[in-house]
Amino acid sequence: MSSVRPISADLAPTPDPARCKILDSRSQYRACHICVPDSDERLAAIVVADRYYSFFRLVQDSQKALQIAAKLVYRGDEVAITRTMKGDVLWIYEADAQEEKAQLEKPKSVEPSTSYDIPRSDSGLWKILTSERDYQVCQIRVPDVAKPMAAIYSDREYYSYLRTVREQNQAIALAERLSDKGHAARITQNSKGWTLWVLEAEAMLRT
Repeated sequence: MSSVRPISADLAPTPDPARCKILDSRSQYRACHICVPDSDERLAAIVVADRYYSFFRLVQDSQKALQIAAKLVYRGDEVAITRTMKGDVLWIYEADAQEEKAQLEKPKSVEPSTSYDIPRSDSGLWKILTSERDYQVCQIRVPDVAKPMAAIYSDREYYSYLRTVREQNQAIALAERLSDKGHAARITQNSKGWTLWVLEAEAMLRT
């Protein structure tokens, strides 16, 4: 049986290999759903040694998955990668997560889903871009990732794609978490929900 192992440094430029694990065997983890303090949505997740990792992205190309994992680790996240028939799945460690079954006994909020307990306007390092005139969609290159990245150009800065979520308050909560770590972010809306973009200070436009 294969053991959990960190990504090799010669496969991807991971600053801290101990924070990025590849799970080769289904027996190394358990699928579940979790709740986190900054979201009302239940999140698809896995459990690895009593640690919860929320779903981030499915990537068909293994090398690209390693590159994305390296980027996430560089930003301070802890990552796990599982192998599936459809590709590699990236998961991000959630320090304050609780498994969904532990939340079932809590009373449900009577507030409508459109109410928010956090500010909807600019909060220092993050901003909601309400109009498509506020940004341009493009592709960029950054020093620590080999392949081009989807991005937007706004306020004379490039922001790389991070995640799309269904609810605006979930996107705001994620932006606040990034802000707490010192990362600037932008939020845009599309037909699939709300998209989070993260500042890339050293990015260059792909030509």
